[in-house]
Amino acid sequence: MTTARFSATPTTDDPASSSRPLTERLAASTWAFAVPTAWLAAPIPQLRIGDSVDLLAVRQGDRPLALPIAADLRVMDTDDRIVVLEVDELSATAIATARASGLLIVPLLRSAH
Repeated sequence: MTTARFSATPTTDDPASSSRPLTERLAASTWAFAVPTAWLAAPIPQLRIGDSVDLLAVRQGDRPLALPIAADLRVMDTDDRIVVLEVDELSATAIATARASGLLIVPLLRSAH
C-alpha cells in the first residue's frame, strides 16, 4: 500500500476552518468520523479541509465486488494518519460495516465544479 502526505491550509473565511471548534463546524445531525489512512486502499491526492469525498467498499478475489458506501463527505481535518469526515448516521454505519467486514475502502476525491 502506498501512503501519501495530506496537508491542509485552512483560512479564517473557510466555513470548515480549523480555527473554529470541530463541534461548531459540523452541520446539524452529523458526526465527525476519524478514518485512519491505514483503512484506505489508496491515498487521496492533494486532500484539503473542505474537500468532498465519496467512499467505495471493494472486495477482491473470486467474487469481486464494488459498492458505494458513502457520498459527498466533507473533510473536516486531515493529517498523515487520519482523515476526519463529516458523516450522517447511514454513512457512519456503512463505513464501520465495510471495515468490520474486511472490505477495502477506496476514497474518491470529488470535483469542486
